[in-house]
Amino acid sequence: MLAGKKTTKYSGEVFLNGTKRDHLYSRVTSYVPHNEIVPAYWTVSEAVEFNHRLRVDAVDMSPECRKLLVEEILNFFGLLSVKNQLIGDERTRGISSGQKRRVTLARGFVGGSQVVFADEPTSGLSATDAELCIRSVAAASRTQGTTFVVVIHQPRMEVAALFDHLTLITSNPGRVVYNGAFADANKYFSDLGCAPPKGGNATDYFMDVITPDVPGSKSETFAKAYLERQAPVVERDVGDMIAAGGKSALEILHDVAAIRGKLFKTHKVRDTPCSVPFQTQVSTLMMRRLTLTARDKSHLRLRVMMSILQGLVIGVAFLDIGNKLPAQQVSFLFMMLQMGALANMIVMPEMIAQRMVFKFETSDAMYETSAAVLVDSVVQFALTVLGNFVTVVIMYSLSGLSWSMFGTLYFWSFMSLMVMTNYFKVVAAVAPTPSQAFQVAMPGLMLFILFNNFFVSRATVPIFMIWALYVSPMAWAIEQIITGIYPENPTLVELYDYDYSDTHTVAAFFVLLFEMVLFQIFSLVCLRYLNNIKR
Repeated sequence: MLAGKKTTKYSGEVFLNGTKRDHLYSRVTSYVPHNEIVPAYWTVSEAVEFNHRLRVDAVDMSPECRKLLVEEILNFFGLLSVKNQLIGDERTRGISSGQKRRVTLARGFVGGSQVVFADEPTSGLSATDAELCIRSVAAASRTQGTTFVVVIHQPRMEVAALFDHLTLITSNPGRVVYNGAFADANKYFSDLGCAPPKGGNATDYFMDVITPDVPGSKSETFAKAYLERQAPVVERDVGDMIAAGGKSALEILHDVAAIRGKLFKTHKVRDTPCSVPFQTQVSTLMMRRLTLTARDKSHLRLRVMMSILQGLVIGVAFLDIGNKLPAQQVSFLFMMLQMGALANMIVMPEMIAQRMVFKFETSDAMYETSAAVLVDSVVQFALTVLGNFVTVVIMYSLSGLSWSMFGTLYFWSFMSLMVMTNYFKVVAAVAPTPSQAFQVAMPGLMLFILFNNFFVSRATVPIFMIWALYVSPMAWAIEQIITGIYPENPTLVELYDYDYSDTHTVAAFFVLLFEMVLFQIFSLVCLRYLNNIKR
């Protein structure tokens, strides 16, 4: 709620520095989620540098200078010794859980945020890792002047002693029971007849006292006492600060830019949620995507091997089909289009995994949705075209068809491939999970494959389903391939009712282009508005 990430409805207003939260709030604050998804093939320094590039608008900062700044942050969080190690995941060896949590904290801190909201940064960590994590936060806060607002459960005494301010909230319903200096908490509880036992962990005792349904709980007593003792003082202080006013987020950004301007050149402060220009967003995202793609060699090998295997299987099945009758060759041409479409289904789980990273990062206004879609489209285009080209060349080599026809065949199969690729992008943006993506994709895929001017053509389609032939990219593509390779073939005209006119060829091109663009736009809109993180 305070971080501006809560998606369910709530009442009240949030003020920062005496001014109401505005569209630049995410520029002066950052949010460190409990379970952030970080790509496994990133190194520690690359992960932190990524945030620095997108949060610090530096025009002419040298790579050496940026490296020194990033390493300084890594040193704060005890990560300098593992800066070149991969983050890792369950399949890739990487750093420890405690180190991963400190990486997420360093990413939230590196952009120069005035306030960092950390959601349970110690949950699931060992006592030692939890202490290291909070000591890093305390060191960064006290040396750089950044305020850390941390949600934490049952900290050990050494960890609790590092905090300056304490807010305790009971549950069922949620109510504040203490809001003041951490050092004054013991006396406050003692004054209400609940003195923490000497030698024990005071924070554990506090939690026992304020948690409902726990034996000896005094949650109602403390909730009432807060309203009588502390709430009036807190409300008065907040009212005085709002009345006095303070620098807005934009004014704070101007002050930060002035300080940074003494060290390196910056652009004019942007009055937008994102810190850096669109071209910087694209270049930074592209650098990351290419790096991660190149490092995931097992995935690349799998894509290449599958492309080769598909080409060989289909090629052998239609070996020397070029010496058969044209009517017998149509099934081979259809399989070329179908394999291009079906092979692209494997990208949906990958795109959904990338979508989760994207959702986390765009919720913190690190970059615009369009920048992520552009980068993803370029990389997916290159990988898809390369894989498909390998498959088609192998299939065509084994078919025995004349290479003089290859240009026509590949052009239209490429157009169909791009439409289907963008269709699967829409599915990946809509489907909540990878398993559901295949279910979501099936109705449209079945329509495109069934009404493809081969299984069902204009000569056989029921009149009320004629529209399906005009929306199926495969139907347009296979008709243009066949009419281009076999001009005015009476048998094919009789069997499939193909249209050989130039007007129909032009129409096919623009229909496929329109569908390609339309699906791309749909994927952008769906990615922006659907499957957002619920908090």
